Amino acid sequence: MGLARPATIGQASVHWGPREFLLVVLSGGCLALAFPPAGFLPVAFVALVPLFWVLRRIRPSGLWSAFRPGLVAGVAFFAPLLYWLVNLSSQEIDNPIVMSGPLVLLVLLEAFYWGLFSAGATWAVSRGRVAGWIAFPVLWVACELLRSLFVLGFTWGALGYAGVEYPRAVQFASITGVFGVSLWIALANALLLEVIAPDRLGRRAAAVWLALVLAVPVAHGSAVLARDRSWPTVRVAVIQPNIAPERKWDARFKEESFRILRELSVAAAVEGPALIVWPETATPSYLLRAPYDLAQVAAVARETGIPVLTGFPDMTEDPRGPRGVRTFNSALLVSSDGVPRQKYDKIHLVPFGEIIPFESAFPVLTRVDFGEADFTPGRARVVFDTGSARPAVLICFEAIFPGLVREFVVEGADLLVNITNDVWYGRTSMPFQHASMSLMRSIENRRSLARSANSGVSLLADPFGRTTARLGIFERGYLVGEVPLVSEETFYTRHGDVLAWALTCLAVLLTLTPALPRARRPRN
Repeated sequence: MGLARPATIGQASVHWGPREFLLVVLSGGCLALAFPPAGFLPVAFVALVPLFWVLRRIRPSGLWSAFRPGLVAGVAFFAPLLYWLVNLSSQEIDNPIVMSGPLVLLVLLEAFYWGLFSAGATWAVSRGRVAGWIAFPVLWVACELLRSLFVLGFTWGALGYAGVEYPRAVQFASITGVFGVSLWIALANALLLEVIAPDRLGRRAAAVWLALVLAVPVAHGSAVLARDRSWPTVRVAVIQPNIAPERKWDARFKEESFRILRELSVAAAVEGPALIVWPETATPSYLLRAPYDLAQVAAVARETGIPVLTGFPDMTEDPRGPRGVRTFNSALLVSSDGVPRQKYDKIHLVPFGEIIPFESAFPVLTRVDFGEADFTPGRARVVFDTGSARPAVLICFEAIFPGLVREFVVEGADLLVNITNDVWYGRTSMPFQHASMSLMRSIENRRSLARSANSGVSLLADPFGRTTARLGIFERGYLVGEVPLVSEETFYTRHGDVLAWALTCLAVLLTLTPALPRARRPRN
């Protein structure tokens, strides 16, 4: 089905050309500056204006011509945002040229959703269906939600994450979730376009609405942060051992890894924490099948008198599993008496890094080798009980999935613990982006966050997403601090992404309903 030419009042429609190409590339490229390491939020409120302008004025001749602007802008955004993938190093893959292929595929996959937004928004705005300042933010949120779903779901680069570095402005995420913050920023861009090039709303009305859209969240956040509270606290230590992967998994250096972890833990224990957190796969062995190694962890817990929560790889025998076993990316709580108490197996594994998607449906994929860990996904959401807190452990990129994290909080978690190992990506922007996204989970669920990363970024944050202590990348050290424990649930924790799903339903209506008669805007 072809797309009709939009009847833009007072403006001539245009064809796709070099100018339109440069404008959408400018949109995507500039938007990347709103994310770490630059983290310049004001860019996010203007970066989408060129893309929206093109979508409002372009004359599409078919589906591809409507899809193309968003796809190009998406590539211009995700390429600089995700470039760090080529830096991935492991024993199997350590060549940037080899990794450029997966990077291209990932960028195109994520940019596809921008193209989907572009096609849907163009169709909704064409023939007077709906005003652009309504269609653009609604369709944007719908496509972000779709991008987060299923086994290949990926929220990296969701527009709302740009606001994490300014927690005062995004406390309303405790109601709307990160997709509500995306709505806020996309709406601001759409209203700014109406101020610059009015179409149906009018310059004055758009300016008033834009001022309100920008001011209300900040006023709300200021009121939230100013409120007096008397939450109980717990003292937590996070360990950042900064052990190079080529040494960590070399049996000759295993004792050195345990020595570093012990020395840092004993030093941190002097400051009186109630829990010591080690990073993802901190122990370089299948801990529960290696009594000597488990005894070393138990010795640290007994020596300090403090429970140790550590990441480790686990293994169970299973004739149906690969090579007769199943392996897991796990977390283990060892109590202060040295006894293993609870274990959690990572539920959401990294596609092509920890698991090959769709292996069960297509057995031939079991022969594919990307150097992945071949982990088995866990099934149970485990909330640990340390005696002083009830932490939920988010292993690596589980922290970027809002729905998964809120399920842990619903299960009774009063503290979020994110353990990760981002050493594989070197000194790139990846560790900073990853840490930033985990802070949004604190805001959404009003839970403190303790993040232990092998090579950084490790941090402690309060229930408002404000970092209270931090270690940079490739530093060896520890953090100890008091973090509040909150028991009540936020609106987002109770109801999840109801706003995003409602907007997705509205997006379907905007794109599938018959054309509506368009009212001519009164001339001023």
